[in-house]
Amino acid sequence: MEHNADDDPETEVPGDSVEILHDESQSHDHIADKESTENMFPKLHRIEPGKVGDQVELELEPGQFYTRITKAVQPPIFVIPSFLSNEECDYIIERAVENGLNTSHLFGADIESEFADSKIDRADISRISEQTWLHKQHLDHDFYTKLQKRVAMLTGIPVYVIQSSEPMQVVSYKPGGHYHAHLDSSDQDYHLPCCIQQHCGNKEETAKWAECCRLCRFITIMYYLNEPEEGGETAFPLADMNDELFNEKFVNLKGQQWTNLSRYCYNASLKISPRRGMAVMWYSHFVDEETGYLGQADARSNHGGCDIIKGTKWIANTWISSTSYKDRFIESVWYRNNEE
Repeated sequence: MEHNADDDPETEVPGDSVEILHDESQSHDHIADKESTENMFPKLHRIEPGKVGDQVELELEPGQFYTRITKAVQPPIFVIPSFLSNEECDYIIERAVENGLNTSHLFGADIESEFADSKIDRADISRISEQTWLHKQHLDHDFYTKLQKRVAMLTGIPVYVIQSSEPMQVVSYKPGGHYHAHLDSSDQDYHLPCCIQQHCGNKEETAKWAECCRLCRFITIMYYLNEPEEGGETAFPLADMNDELFNEKFVNLKGQQWTNLSRYCYNASLKISPRRGMAVMWYSHFVDEETGYLGQADARSNHGGCDIIKGTKWIANTWISSTSYKDRFIESVWYRNNEE
């Protein structure tokens, strides 16, 4: 696939390093169709990003090549132009609209109280968007399985692990919509079980959910389903930031404003402009060096959506979750529902 540098004008032009991936360990049979008789969560790895601008050509489907471009090294952040076709983008939006969208919430927080407080400026509200969840039964079988295998080839994560993760989330932003900088996963309460392995009953989708379990999202793959006329960049305020400055960002965190992307979007270390069909992939956790399983959250993966100035933005998220070494044999609560 030929890469057009204009696909992402807000970030650095890709460098000259291009590699064609032909690795037997990444074959379609090995990754896309790998099964585990015990459904054990496997050990993890993070793809080596190389340097910013590096390009790697990947055969993610037989005869279909995609370009993976490095946008940051700490954490590894990649973009994959044209990962979804226009038809696939339209299909996801159509299914989301048919399923119905509701006000987006925050894990472990009561965002409704922010909307109810008339004294809070709109720019200071953590998240303004609508969302829905697309489960297996909401999607065409061929589309569902094809996308899972494509994601498996991109990440090197077996399909059964992807099936053990949450359903697809679809989010819509209107003018003024945004999502301030945040982590996709939990960075505390490591003693709690992962939410993919724990039923929390009536606590789910409430502020009390975080008392029951923690998010264990190892990888995020975000898809741009359209292009707003203006705004809506994805910002990573701390990407590739040197250690001294990074540490300063967490001194008196409540008194700092870098997480407010309505006000400080363009101060971010990395900004990615929405391009229809493009995927953005990053890691929210380190890999534990001793066990090879889910490690500490990577604070440099803080990210968010800048304000929509004009038009609307549609995105979808695929989260690939894992677990700790001690819980590696516990089956996901999602697995049986998400099997092919």
